[in-house]
Amino acid sequence: MVPRERKMTLEMKHEFQRGAAHRLAFAIVAGLLTVVSQATFTRAQIRNPAPDPDLAALNAKASALDVDDYRFVQPVCTRCHTPEMFLHSRSWSGWQGIFNQMKGYGAAASNEQWEHIYKYFQRSLTFIDVNHADEDELSAVLGVDEKTAIAIVQRRTDRRFQTAAEVEAVPGVDKARIESIAPRLLFDPLPEDQ
Repeated sequence: MVPRERKMTLEMKHEFQRGAAHRLAFAIVAGLLTVVSQATFTRAQIRNPAPDPDLAALNAKASALDVDDYRFVQPVCTRCHTPEMFLHSRSWSGWQGIFNQMKGYGAAASNEQWEHIYKYFQRSLTFIDVNHADEDELSAVLGVDEKTAIAIVQRRTDRRFQTAAEVEAVPGVDKARIESIAPRLLFDPLPEDQ
């Protein structure tokens, strides 16, 4: 026979173990419910995201750069993120890398849309190294015709450009255009990842 004190201790031990098992089961169920409710909430947020008060301002800022071409940019480039992701300048090769990534991730656009997207980014958000860019990049970013782009290349072979004023002095270059993009004019190459 088991002494009464020992019997009570064994019963208490078993009761404690049953209670611990119940507490553990309760904790597991509560954790699972939390995960499931969070996943449901997250899916609801994705389907019906809260309106972003800054989104309209960002779209207005992006559109102001080039209203005509932004209507092609917006449905493709803002499908996955806001304009804040691209409202900064980088080199043309940097933008081309971004566009290739987008296509790799499944961004779909017609050839016409891509042409407008390229034009938007070249004319509005691309750094241009005047002393190293080819004629096509000079034409696209500076807004000059082929003849003027060739004149820029010929001029820089004789003497590198040092200032925006020197670029403006080339016949066929629009002074107002150069003034508007002056912060994006470079006279030495950017590192490739820019």
